Amino acid sequence: MHITISGKDFALTPAIKEYVIEKIGKLAKFSRAIERIGVELDVDHNQHRGQIYRVEVWIYLPGKTLRAGQKASNMHEAIDTVYPKLERQIVRDKERKRKSH
Repeated sequence: MHITISGKDFALTPAIKEYVIEKIGKLAKFSRAIERIGVELDVDHNQHRGQIYRVEVWIYLPGKTLRAGQKASNMHEAIDTVYPKLERQIVRDKERKRKSH
């Protein structure tokens, strides 16, 4: 499984890259079918709310792509809260495949 991390209006530090790989890489234990994962990190500058950090994750499976996104007040929180969304999607997809066979 290959993880691609990109930053849009956000400077990727080695610490953030390592955190993403550590956290998002754990999704591999839910499915061996994951081909690759794409992660995009972004920061929006809102006049009234300050900086809003956003993470978008795409999980590429054979014939299907799962996607989840999350906004938060800091990047670690955004990454932490997108993980359960992706976990649920992977488990749901596996259950659907199991029921159809």
